Amino acid sequence: MPVIEMTKPTVHVLGSADASEGTLRELFYGLEEEGIPWEYAAKPGADALSMAWEAAQASRLEVGLGVDRQHVVLHFSKLERDQPLYRTFARQLGQVRVLGANAARLVKKLPLKPLD
Repeated sequence: MPVIEMTKPTVHVLGSADASEGTLRELFYGLEEEGIPWEYAAKPGADALSMAWEAAQASRLEVGLGVDRQHVVLHFSKLERDQPLYRTFARQLGQVRVLGANAARLVKKLPLKPLD
């Protein structure tokens, strides 16, 4: 059973207890810029990769993000668990924001923005 049980289609975001508020804020800004709804839930004791994969599996939009103290990971439900679409460092806030936008663009089937 997934940790998140949401009824409306959203990008799911799971974050560890030590995820930075600044990192989460930039990620959410990126999602909001593209106009795709998202929902956040805390998941203590998990790493960004496992949270992103779990979030993607639980999302009706098939897109999930995982955030821990060190990394932000974007996953798509059709990919292998250990092969996410993107992974970046949580402290690189510009890339984190682009990752949020790319999660939304993946849903909308638009070209993804480069992370550099």
